[in-house]
Formats: sequence, C-alpha cells, structure tokens
Amino acid sequence: MALEKLRKYIYDRLNRYMHRPMTPPLTVGYDQIRIYPTAVGFAYLGIAGLLFLLGINYQNNLIIIICCLMLSVVPYVILDTYKNMNGIVLEPVETENRFAGQSVRFSLHVASDRQRFAVKIAPMNEGGISEFHDTLSGGDDIGIIFHPQKRGWLESGAYIITTTYPFGLICSHIVIDFHQKTLIYPRPLTGNFHLSEHASSTGSKVASSSDAKGMDELSGLRPYREGEPPSLIAWKQLAMNRGLMSKDFTATVDDSNYLDFDTLSGDAETRISVMTYAVLQLSSAGQTFGVKIGGAVIEPDHGEEHKTKALTALALWGNEKI
Repeated sequence: MALEKLRKYIYDRLNRYMHRPMTPPLTVGYDQIRIYPTAVGFAYLGIAGLLFLLGINYQNNLIIIICCLMLSVVPYVILDTYKNMNGIVLEPVETENRFAGQSVRFSLHVASDRQRFAVKIAPMNEGGISEFHDTLSGGDDIGIIFHPQKRGWLESGAYIITTTYPFGLICSHIVIDFHQKTLIYPRPLTGNFHLSEHASSTGSKVASSSDAKGMDELSGLRPYREGEPPSLIAWKQLAMNRGLMSKDFTATVDDSNYLDFDTLSGDAETRISVMTYAVLQLSSAGQTFGVKIGGAVIEPDHGEEHKTKALTALALWGNEKI
C-alpha cells in the first residue's frame, strides 16, 4: 500500500512536470525519457550493497568480486533500457465518436526503425485500461481503452509509456499528452417519440420506429448526397453509366417536422436518450426531420451529416454551448 502511494505520488509529480504542449508527431529523445530503478532493481542493488558490506567485514575477496560483477551489469541495463525507448516516433490517431456504454480507444501510431520490447502504456487519469506489448514494431498502434457512461466530451489525459527491458531492473518512461478527446453521444433508449409540425408547437403527430414512413411518389432524379440510404440510389442509372443518382420522392411527412424535447416525458437524460433513438431511426429511414432542444433548433434535413449534427447537439446539451 505504501509503495503504491509512493508510486502514485511520483507519477503525479512527473505528470505536472511533463504536462506541456506537445506537437505531433513527437520523436522521443533524451529530454523526454526518465530512468529509475524498479522494485526489483532496488532489491538487486540492496543485495549488492549487502554483499559488499559482508565482503569488507569478513575480508572475503570472493564476495567482493561477486558484488562488483553484479554492479557491472547495471550500466549496460540502463543503456539498453534507454535505447529501447529512444527514437520512437508517436502520433495521435483520430478517435471516432461513440455512444455512452461503448468502448473508446485512444490510440497512438508508432513509427520505429526497429523492434521495441516489453512496452506498456497506461493512463495517468483513472478509468482507463492499460495495454502491454511484448514486441512493438513500426506501424503498430498502442493505446488505452475507456468505457464512458456519460455523454459529452471524453478526454484521454496524459499517457505514461514505460519499459523495463531487458531484465526488469531499470525502468525508462515517458509522459505524453496530445490532448486527445472524442465526443460521447447519449445512450439510445427505445421509446415512442413525437414529431411537431413547427418548432414552436407542442407536438401534433406521434410516431415510433414503425411510423417512420418512407416516401410517396417518385418526382425525379437528383445527384447523390453522401450518407443517403442505398434504397434511394437509382441503380438502373448507375448500370447505364450515367453516374450515381438518387431518386427524389414526394415525402409523406412534412419537412417542418421536429423532434421536440418539450414533447417528451421523463427526466432530462431519459428524454435525450429517447431523442437519440429517434434520430437513429429517422436517419435510417431517410426521413427529413429537425431537432429542437432547449433554445437550440436544428433545421429539418436528412443524411449522415445531419444525423451527426443532431447527435452532437444532444450530446452537448446542458454541458456547453451547442
């Protein structure tokens, strides 16, 4: 317990010391690497010191020679441990947005001209899961995993990357903080949701996933928009080498339909979760809709970009300005 407290204290001090802006890609050098003995290393040095005292006290040259042999290994271990960390190039990998309850992995891409051994990456903040790599080559990714349960921004915090190669006597480590973060969307909650014809109304139409109807009559063709469902693609036009076109229908639902936070029942988080479910269902059906939550209004639209905009508004509501 005392050793764990001492270790946490050292890590906190190092975190404050090393916490400074870092511009990726970062090439690890002597100014980032810190070296100190591990618990096994302290025990090894303690045994060597004890042998030295015994050899001096009993005037036994053999014991003194063994002590000198033990100590002669230490400089080589320090050098190998340092070389195992020196020269690694680290660059943050973009993290995809996730829903609350899903796993999120903050990753660093590693570039190296040779293999590295026994490398561990751990979060300085609580809540992350460490990773250990027996061998690490150029092109590999290392990272930590979080299991967020709340919506909003999730920050990775600083990482501590350590290695005790080759004998576990000496540890070299670096502290990295690229200020990575990702947006956590609300957890979807199945339920009925309401569509209001105007952003200011209290709701005049009730819908569920089965009520999210498709389209009515074909009115023509238009250029394909990224994120539209495959059911809207004019496959015959594509087969005739006329390019990627989408079918344009007359919608059965008015374009002024909104998902309105005020029309739902339950506490705030329950409403947001139901609205998240509604956004996913309506977007999957290719339906045009808007979102009204608090004082923020997202105008009716459809497609992947609109879905992302709506989910972002729901994720940040109450946490910061949308």
